[in-house]
Amino acid sequence: MENNGSVILETKSIKKAFGGVKALVDGSFSCKQGEIVGLLGANGSGKTTFSKIIMGLLHSDAGEIYIDGQPVRFRSPLDAMRKGIVMVHQQLSLIPDLTVWENINIGHEPRTKSGALDDDTARKRAAEVINRLAPGLSLDRVVKTLLPSEQQLVEIAKALSKGGKLLILDEPTAALEQTQVNRLFEIMRELKSQGTTIIFISHRLGEVLEICDYVVVFRNGANVGTVRFEKDGRDENRIVSLITGKEESGQQNGAKDRIRSDEVSLEVKRLSAGMLKEISFAAHRGEIIGIGGLQGQGQEDLLLVLAGMIHVEKGELRVNGKPVKFHHPADAIRHGVVLVPGDRQKEGLFLNHSLFMNVIYARFGLRGEWLIPFKRLREEVKRVVSTLSIRTESIETEMQNLSGGNQQKVVVGKWLPLNPAVLLLSDPAKGVDVQAKRELYELIRDLARRGTSVILYASDNEELVSHCDRIFVLYEGQIVEELAGVEITEDNLVTASLRATVKQST
Repeated sequence: MENNGSVILETKSIKKAFGGVKALVDGSFSCKQGEIVGLLGANGSGKTTFSKIIMGLLHSDAGEIYIDGQPVRFRSPLDAMRKGIVMVHQQLSLIPDLTVWENINIGHEPRTKSGALDDDTARKRAAEVINRLAPGLSLDRVVKTLLPSEQQLVEIAKALSKGGKLLILDEPTAALEQTQVNRLFEIMRELKSQGTTIIFISHRLGEVLEICDYVVVFRNGANVGTVRFEKDGRDENRIVSLITGKEESGQQNGAKDRIRSDEVSLEVKRLSAGMLKEISFAAHRGEIIGIGGLQGQGQEDLLLVLAGMIHVEKGELRVNGKPVKFHHPADAIRHGVVLVPGDRQKEGLFLNHSLFMNVIYARFGLRGEWLIPFKRLREEVKRVVSTLSIRTESIETEMQNLSGGNQQKVVVGKWLPLNPAVLLLSDPAKGVDVQAKRELYELIRDLARRGTSVILYASDNEELVSHCDRIFVLYEGQIVEELAGVEITEDNLVTASLRATVKQST
């Protein structure tokens, strides 16, 4: 099917508020058949709220929606699906105890003429999409046993199996490896050639520039501009300025404005645990150390060991010169070693509790007092909110009502009152927008300037190159190379990662 240029989706002045927070003030938007449109914006800009309204998951307070020129008002996602609208959600909608093929077919299970469930047809349908998207992944695997990237692929496969003429992808690549992203993009291009319209929501500008025909930017709940690549070129700076509302000044390596102390905050000697083998390094006060390498080489395990979540089998840890043994995360916290986990919603927050409780809960296990000074703690939390520019109606707002970027600020900010000696960061900017990422790394640099040692794992090599004083490259649980100073470039980091695989195979 060729792109005939007809408008598939048009929205006019969509509005939506949650209590006193206006999530959308002007969600005007349109896209045509056979286009891949990037929908960009900072966390809290309204793009996910907009998508949920289009999918029937939320109802707008005002405005109009047109599908193929006809006005619609969806009461449920089923109404939207009947009109050919399908969505891959940022938060997975899978059932952990069911298999891959069962999850893919949920909600549109094929049936026999008698009305019974047709498992054979369901398996064939699942196999067709999985073989394109994730060849080799068993249909009979139970979803809870899959890696996060594999679960993300099943979520995408679930949407693709429904067909549809409008596909909304909300951060589909956040958990994927590059080869998996490439395979997804091949499928997106194929769908485009068949006439499917795709709305691609992502914070990864490189991917947006690669796959999209043009981008629409939301800011503060409103459509603030469109950049059409065939007319305006693929101008990353212009897109960033639309997202932030500020002129792009270029990214600098934050390591240049810090002077490393001679004092050592954390010393690791011949540490072995799980897949980690003979890890040794020292982190100085005020230093940001990056943990790089190909995905799954022990980077996250290292952070979990240092946080007291994985038992040390052999080796020694010293904090501020004193030998320590962590049997529990509370032991690490008492010695000033704190972790910002990779999955903020499952591991870093209590989503149904207030911002206030999320910031102070880490202190409860550390206090020796019976009476908790709530009045003083409220002032302390308000200072954290102000320092980090967390956008919230009040400190009593439930975490689930904050945007992803503001949630991530809370995950980091809850440790600020404890003045940590060592801050462990597991992919802290994953899934947050350009502006929130800048603010987050400015906070991290400020902590380093005040003497905190930072150990950073990031799946995005650019983050490591831009912010680290040194980078240790891991391969199969070992440090195989150290980069420092002018050696820290993306080319050197990639080369070191790949060189390790070559050395290992010879």
